[in-house]
Amino acid sequence: MKKVAVVVCPNIRNFGSVLQSYATQKAVTRLGYDNEYIKYVKTKKTAYKYLIQLLIPSIMAERFSVLKRKVFQRKNKTMIDRRNKAFDAFVDKYMVASPKYVGYDELKKAAGKYSMAVLGSDQVWNPINSGSDFYTLNWLRKSTKRVAYAPSFGVSEVPTLLKSSYAEFLKKFDHISVREKRGQKIVKQLTGRQVPVVCDPTLLFKAEDWDEIMPEKPVAEGKYIFCYLLGNRNEPRKCVLKLAKKTGLPIVMMPFFGEISEYDYKLKAKFVDNPDPSHFVNAIKNAEYVCTDSYHGTVFSILYRKKLLVFRRHSADSSKNTFSRLESLLSIAGMKDRVVEDVWEDRFLDATTDYNKVHENIDKLRKKSWDYLSDSMKN
Repeated sequence: MKKVAVVVCPNIRNFGSVLQSYATQKAVTRLGYDNEYIKYVKTKKTAYKYLIQLLIPSIMAERFSVLKRKVFQRKNKTMIDRRNKAFDAFVDKYMVASPKYVGYDELKKAAGKYSMAVLGSDQVWNPINSGSDFYTLNWLRKSTKRVAYAPSFGVSEVPTLLKSSYAEFLKKFDHISVREKRGQKIVKQLTGRQVPVVCDPTLLFKAEDWDEIMPEKPVAEGKYIFCYLLGNRNEPRKCVLKLAKKTGLPIVMMPFFGEISEYDYKLKAKFVDNPDPSHFVNAIKNAEYVCTDSYHGTVFSILYRKKLLVFRRHSADSSKNTFSRLESLLSIAGMKDRVVEDVWEDRFLDATTDYNKVHENIDKLRKKSWDYLSDSMKN
């Protein structure tokens, strides 16, 4: 019997990407389907697919950011290698992989093994990924059923030069859902289809489900503030420092290696050594407060009913502003009051959140999302 191909991105070693990849496969398994995630390795033979990106300034600007990140990682190779090994060990332990397919030709040859493909979440349809032609599912046979569960475009609009190719691969999907409203608009514009917005795969599961991957020991003893910031702005960090002074609690951090902030070292925080995604969930579960500009930092804080402070990764007037999906999540949950607009307010010390009501709101979206995934894989 043929398997289901789960097309996700556990090879992108950040907490959110791996946790939602794990959650997508876990959801497909829970629905009773034999599946494996596709372990694909690109080769230089397909480099020509990226040539059109040279004509798109927004993509080239993003590629420059990626290049700067790689320079940092080369300078800190020993630390990055240890961290990467921890991530890879987590994926090997908790996820079921296909054989490694090296190169696009090998990937296409393997396509006959699968009767259906479920494309997972994260920014898989971001234009920067278009050159790989992997998340488009164009490598599959025409007869293979295609289901998209909560992918994101990561942009408010697809570049003009890519619109026709996007419309072409989107029309091949039997079922499409998206993670945010702007993705819903893009699909409507390109295909004419009205598609549902569903929850991120990590929200398909409750806290007790996530306890299954919890390390035996907490990442830090006693009460603490867990700080996880993706952006490098100083204003959120100053607010975290104010919270630490007001409460007398120590700060625990897991620095993000994409945008490094020198201000992190002024926080006198405990840095968790070589954390994998399970340590990230553990750090949130056991924290007294969580301070984050991360979508998944916010998701797990909601699941574990934390005292939460949410910051903007970029300033509100920045062209890189990515706050819309966080704003959408907080709106659905009924927690928009947890946003810190770069200025400390004492209300964050004692203000309580009615998590019973919040979880009622999340449960409604969760049920709708499970129903969508189940029905689309059956029909």
